[in-house]
Amino acid sequence: MSKKFNSKFIVRQGVIAALYVLMTVVPPLSNLSYGPIQLRLSEALTLLAFFNGEYIWGLTIGCLFANIFSPFGVLDIVVGTFASFLAAYFMSKCKNIWLSSIIPAIANILVGIQLYFIGVSKAGVLIVTGQIMVSEIIVVSLIGVPIFKMLIKNKVLVDYLKLNIKNKNLTINFKKMGK
Repeated sequence: MSKKFNSKFIVRQGVIAALYVLMTVVPPLSNLSYGPIQLRLSEALTLLAFFNGEYIWGLTIGCLFANIFSPFGVLDIVVGTFASFLAAYFMSKCKNIWLSSIIPAIANILVGIQLYFIGVSKAGVLIVTGQIMVSEIIVVSLIGVPIFKMLIKNKVLVDYLKLNIKNKNLTINFKKMGK
């Protein structure tokens, strides 16, 4: 067994998975967590993968269990969980928190397509997908990033969660992007 896969690792993943599930399925949050317009506040937790790739496990397992409660059945369990896995994986490879924060919106194109094809909305596939993407940007970028920027000032929390804040760009340099 790898040195990384120890009891502390398992506990951290279990805590994150449980938080994800609770933040998704507990009323009144559950009313916002499923459908073409979803403000799934638990998605802000995906930023943990930006700081430490080990959280891909807890986030994916949390999404899997949260999607068991989805009114859209097995397809949502598979597609939604896969989209969350992809988002967390690519977020863990990103070096800029703002760019990382839009990755869930991109990955959830799959969820938008899925919701369109199972008939959740009569609107076109682009509208349903756009609604999901905007919802993700609101939760992860506009709510999650500012919260995480405050949380990473707490050294005890950073150490406990093993968040790697070195070599992570927590700002966006628009001048460099324009070149």
